[in-house]
Amino acid sequence: MEVYEKINTLIKQQKLTKRAFSNNLRNLEPKLRITGETPSENTIYSYLTGRITIPIELISYIAEALNITEQELFSTDVKSRKKCFKYFIENADYQELEYFNNFINSQITNNVNINYGKVVMNSNILKSKDEKIENFIILLEYAPANFMDKVLAKLEEYKKMEIDF
Repeated sequence: MEVYEKINTLIKQQKLTKRAFSNNLRNLEPKLRITGETPSENTIYSYLTGRITIPIELISYIAEALNITEQELFSTDVKSRKKCFKYFIENADYQELEYFNNFINSQITNNVNINYGKVVMNSNILKSKDEKIENFIILLEYAPANFMDKVLAKLEEYKKMEIDF
């Protein structure tokens, strides 16, 4: 999907008209690098039809006008989101991580602590996880060798994944 198509999809999803979107964008007063001017309504319509390529300097303004992240204009597949999420966690400062932590905890029932690039489950969940690991180790004694080989291979795959939650 082209960026202009994605923008049109988002405009429809948000139940905006193209005129409302254009007004929202123009109210942010983006300046085109070539002209130093805010694009006209007709120019914005040309972007939305794909007749004119959207200048890179407008991407952040378009995202703001749609109340989305810039990344959402380009890709929303799971792999891209994981990559973006991993980058954010590894590069966010303490206040950003605190904000993110509070948001995540308001959305899910399990408490999560994102602490400088590492995701740490709170102690009540860790206890549960530790108990599961201990039980798993005890029960491995009863597993056939080929099963353990498969489990080890699968665990190695999980270890190599980009983000492990």
